[in-house]
Order: sequence, then structure tokens, then C-alpha cells
Amino acid sequence: MARDFKRRQEAGGSLRRVLRFLSSMQLGIGLLLLLAAISIFASLQEQEKAVADIYRSFWFIGIMAFAALNLLLCSLRRVKPLARLALQPQKVQTVEAIKKMPFYRAVKLTPADGGGGGAEKASAALRALGYHVSVAESPEGKKIFGEKGRSGYFGSFLTHFGLLVILLGALVGSLTGFEYTGGGIAGDSFQVPGGNFTVRIDGVRMVQEPDPTVRPRVYSDVVVTRGGSQVAAGTVAINEPLRFQGNTIYHKTFRYVSEIVIKNPATGEETTKQVSEQDLLAVGSEGSYIHFLKFFPNFSMTEQGMPYSINWLPEKPVLAGILYNSAGQGERPVLLQLDKPQVIAVAAGEIELTLKDFQDAVVYTVTRNLGRPLLLAGALVLVFGLYLCFAVSPRRLYAACERDGDVIHLGGSSYRGRIGLEEDLARVAKELAQQEVEA
Repeated sequence: MARDFKRRQEAGGSLRRVLRFLSSMQLGIGLLLLLAAISIFASLQEQEKAVADIYRSFWFIGIMAFAALNLLLCSLRRVKPLARLALQPQKVQTVEAIKKMPFYRAVKLTPADGGGGGAEKASAALRALGYHVSVAESPEGKKIFGEKGRSGYFGSFLTHFGLLVILLGALVGSLTGFEYTGGGIAGDSFQVPGGNFTVRIDGVRMVQEPDPTVRPRVYSDVVVTRGGSQVAAGTVAINEPLRFQGNTIYHKTFRYVSEIVIKNPATGEETTKQVSEQDLLAVGSEGSYIHFLKFFPNFSMTEQGMPYSINWLPEKPVLAGILYNSAGQGERPVLLQLDKPQVIAVAAGEIELTLKDFQDAVVYTVTRNLGRPLLLAGALVLVFGLYLCFAVSPRRLYAACERDGDVIHLGGSSYRGRIGLEEDLARVAKELAQQEVEA
């Protein structure tokens, strides 16, 4: 029996030590700093790589879960003592106890305030300063208790709780979310596998700025369907995403899709291809290809021979690229102007290329983050908790009059904000009597 009891004691002690470690503030600060350092490193990487390799990795999710556990245990440990401190104050204090408080003053009452008048005057002074006041009778005399800023006791708890909710939101987003890139021209559709829905692009329109050298705004009309039924529709633009069912469609960028006619002059055979910037177009059967680098809506050349666009107005559109042979060696630049055929020589013979048309295209980032409401709620709780921590200072003032005495004893304590309590104590003392006496 004794041996079993000893084992249970040792097991209980070990469990308490583990819980104490898991709920320690030092561990919590270390984990939050680690998450911050990893996030800074991730911000320096490419977005897609950071999301796939870091934010959704098992070890990053594990660190977040560990930090959430620490905040939860830390908060639970503090609930009971914090509630006792905030909600169960000892309202009646003896004169000797008041004298030992961090802030103390003894004030000599005027003859008119003797016999209980001092207590009434102290109560009125405290109420004027915004204190909630209670008065109790005791054999020693009247005991006064004043309190304000009680909500400030819960500032640190709410701050911890807000961080916990934010971490939970991040966990939910990492475990259930996705990020997908897609797009196209008007009439195109693309499937979002993670969300099991299809995005159809009904229209794309470009709106030029008054200054044509400023990048124009592009608006696109999209319809989202799932299983043949429409679930959302709207217009997407920069800073104007479409949100539905926890999913968000962001405008990432726009580009141009060019329509090129490829003609074999010897046979008259023609084919039409659509290409975008950075696309490769095979020309000839022996492996030659063109790497299209850039579309210039209003083409021009610098004195050094470098191509550029004067502005965003489509007045002289040119699609620029480089012709490569089958060995991957660049042979010559290719500049395709609208409706102006260009003949290029490849190993298989001559090929005629013509830029026939171009259209505005959009690129979207489609994401789902079911933890977004938790992130918002956690941020609001965190801000409110910080407000209570720094703007609301809990203060408690006590006053006691000895029966048939002409001195009232004032004392107080403050969870934070020593200066504010001293000022309140001085105001109450000033209201009470003509002179203060030594403690």
C-alpha cells in the first residue's frame, strides 16, 4: 500500500512538472519567436514554395500545435487565481492592514467631518473619481472599499486567448486550405481540384488610366459552378476578390494571349496557335522553336536596341521572342507585328509567322482558408486584450476611520499604473481634510 501510494505521488509529481513546463511563459515566448523567425524566412521564398514546403509542412503545423497547447495550458492555469483576484476582493481591511499597503496616507479630519462625516466624504470623493464604492460597518468603525478598472485584470488573459484563437485559425487554414493558380481569356474555364468547383471567365476588360504609362486596371466577370449548379458569380479585380463558402478568388495579374498563324510557304498549309509570354512554339519538324519573352502593347526601341513599350495603349503591338535551333542555341530575335507576316528560316525550310490578334487574359490565385473567421476573431480579442493591458489600470483604494477618531487612513494597491493610483489617493486626501498627518 505504502509503495503504491509512493508511486502515485511520484507519478503525480512528474505529471505536474510536465504540465508546468508545457504551460511556462518561457516556452511560449520561445515557440512564438521560433514561429516568427520561420515566417520571416518563408517570406523571403517564392510564395508557392513557402506555402507548400513550410506553412503546410508537418513540422510547422506541429510547432503551431505545440504553441497553441502552451497558450491553452497557460491560460487555464491562470483562470482560477485571476478570477479570485478580480472577482473576490477582500473589501474590509483593518487600519493596520491599510498602513502596510504599497500606497498609504493618513489624513486628519476637520471637526465638521468627525463622527462618520469623513467616511461619507471619502466615499463621495471616490465615486467622483469613477470608483465603485462599498461601505461596511465594523466594531473599529466604517470601512470603505473603492475599485475601478476591474476589467484590466483580464487583459493578459484575453491577450493569451486571442493568440490561441489566431494559432487555431492558422492550424485550421493549414490543414483544410489550398492555393491554386489558374486563369485565361474570356470564354475559358478552369477546374480547382481542391475545391471541387469550376471557374468560368465570362468577360475581361481593361480600363486605361488617365496617364497611359500607368499600369491599367483589369476587371473580369467570373461564374463559379459545382456539379453544374452555380454557386457564386461576380467581378474580380486587383484588391476586389470574390469570396464564397470560405474560398477566395484573387486577381493576381493580367497578360496578353496572342493568336499566331503559322504558314508553310511551300505548301500553303496554315495552323493557328495561341501563345502567352514565356510560352514555347515549335516551328518546323526538326526541333526548332521560338521562346516568346514579352508582349509590348506600344512597341519601341531604345538607342541601344533594347525593346520597350512606350505606354499601355495598344497602338503598336509586338510579340517578341528568340528563335532557337534543335540544339537549344539562340539564333535570332523574332519581333511579330500585328498583321505583318514575317518569314524565318529554319532547318526544315522557311516558315511564315503572322500575329493576327491578341486578347487580354487574367491570372487568378484561388485560395481556401476556413480558419479566416478564427483569425479575425482572434485578432479582435487580441487587440481588446492589449487595450485592457495598457489602457485600463485596475485600482483599489481602502479607507478606515477609527471609531471616535479624527484621522482617516487611506491605502491602496494597483495591478498596474502606480502613478494613477497615487494621483487618485492625493485627490481623495485633498478632499478630506486640511492637513495630512504622519503615518
